[in-house]
Amino acid sequence: MPETKLTRPDKFGAGSAAVVKLARALAEASSFDELERAFAPRFGRLMDVPMYAFYVLEADGSGIEHDVAVNVSDAFVASYKRMLDADPLVAATRESGGPAYNLDLMSAEDWEASDVYQGAYSMHQMRHVVEVPIIDGGQIVGGLGWAATGDEGQFSDADLRLAGAVADVLALSIRRIRKRQQDGRALQEALAVVELTGAALAVSEPGSPELRLNDAARALLAGVVEGDARLPALLARSPGEQRFSRRAEVLLASGESAVLHSHSQVLDDGRVVTVLELKRQQPELDHRLLGALTPRETEVAVLVAAGLSDREIAERLYLSRFTVHQYVKRIYRALGVDSRVALTRLLLGAPLASPD
Repeated sequence: MPETKLTRPDKFGAGSAAVVKLARALAEASSFDELERAFAPRFGRLMDVPMYAFYVLEADGSGIEHDVAVNVSDAFVASYKRMLDADPLVAATRESGGPAYNLDLMSAEDWEASDVYQGAYSMHQMRHVVEVPIIDGGQIVGGLGWAATGDEGQFSDADLRLAGAVADVLALSIRRIRKRQQDGRALQEALAVVELTGAALAVSEPGSPELRLNDAARALLAGVVEGDARLPALLARSPGEQRFSRRAEVLLASGESAVLHSHSQVLDDGRVVTVLELKRQQPELDHRLLGALTPRETEVAVLVAAGLSDREIAERLYLSRFTVHQYVKRIYRALGVDSRVALTRLLLGAPLASPD
């Protein structure tokens, strides 16, 4: 096989600022679309090549999940994907785990006579082609490649080393993006479960001053005096804390005292998920009066005193609203009251209002 000639400048020294800018842009990408936008305008200038691309394989390696190609046609991309497993450059990278340059594998004549050149690369007269594997944890997760016609000259060992460094940054970015995707899916599943349970949920995003509240959390805080203003103290955490709980005594819009509890979990991406719980400080009931009631009537009376409506009591005790209404009427007769207010005051030991 012919020896690679050093005919292009060593970009490690000549383009160090461009290398840093590209690496930083790739490292900051939080999705494959952002990774594409970081890569597309920078890699070609860094390597001084007209045509270039990278692709990310599916997690199981069965196909390409995401790809970007610059200065090539859609027809080429489709043909390249179809012939990926037959490409001798891809085969060489899979075998060696290192970069492959077509003219290190075969002569220029053999390259132009090959099936992969005739089926894909010939569309843009790609006579000089390099494929660099993107490897994470010993597994190939994608590929980085570029190409030129015969007029641009051969690629050097320095080109391959520099592209290998870019591929390493791409591997780290792909790992982080996949982790973020997994965390996002897990969070969405958890949020769905929380919504089904009716729990009040607050989510804080790193760098965002706004909290995301679900409907249950908004409803809970609406009943708390200065409810939104109480949240920052509940979400404050000590360095290194990953799971924590806080509590704050609050005043409800109804005039009652209560305790607002928060239970928080810090996710790997920095988001903090918090479940809010409000516990009213209820006065003690006068249980001596409950002796005149049946066990079921006692349950209903206690819930009436807690401020629940007939509908809410029916849902809590799995009864019909009509049945609850009948229980309430019997409780009134047994205790000699004629309203929910009078029943509540009686059970809480408060003096009953004097009749006019």
